[in-house]
Amino acid sequence: MNLQVRNETERQYNPIFLKILEDIPGGVTIRTNRVPYKDKFLFPGTPLHADTTSVGLYDIVKTARLKVNIDTVAVVTIYVYASNLPNKPGNMFTVGDYIMITDSGTAVTIAAITRGTLTNGVGTDTIVLKAGSGGFHAGSVVTGTNLQQAYAAAHTAARALYTAQCVLGNTVRVRLESGTTLTNVSGQGVVRGTLKENILPYGMPAEAVKTPLTARIRFA
Repeated sequence: MNLQVRNETERQYNPIFLKILEDIPGGVTIRTNRVPYKDKFLFPGTPLHADTTSVGLYDIVKTARLKVNIDTVAVVTIYVYASNLPNKPGNMFTVGDYIMITDSGTAVTIAAITRGTLTNGVGTDTIVLKAGSGGFHAGSVVTGTNLQQAYAAAHTAARALYTAQCVLGNTVRVRLESGTTLTNVSGQGVVRGTLKENILPYGMPAEAVKTPLTARIRFA
């Protein structure tokens, strides 16, 4: 008699997940006090960082995507994509955050943010940088360049404040329609897969198998 293996249940993933990955057992608890005050949801693919002082809590890794080219070194005003849709780039920054261009330039403080009107869920946010900061010192920066939150020090060797250790797997409400912020909401944390080595059908030598398989999430 042949052994027949069937999958009796199905699970749907958000389209951002091209491959099946591993869920963090028990999910993650997300600190919500860093979420911009107008945002009511966090969407699948939101990058998360494990808090180093509060075990079990995860912070959002704040990012945005540039919408209009920067043509001057000492930039004062920048424009980024805005969205309230799960599969469109949005802006997670708040006033007072230090931001930087990925792998380049100086960390600069945000002085003001104007949330643009959304048309069919997408629009443009305007970010004004702190006066006298001198901009990003990165020269010409093109549309689509990613911005990230930086350490609170304006210096040329800017470093990211948080680095992602997993991504959110489901949509999570962080704020009620009344404006009340929910505290420490829970969600699905997605990381790479894990194999149970002692029941694998073949040996797993490090050089031939393990090392090539240790890459984390790939982006297509």
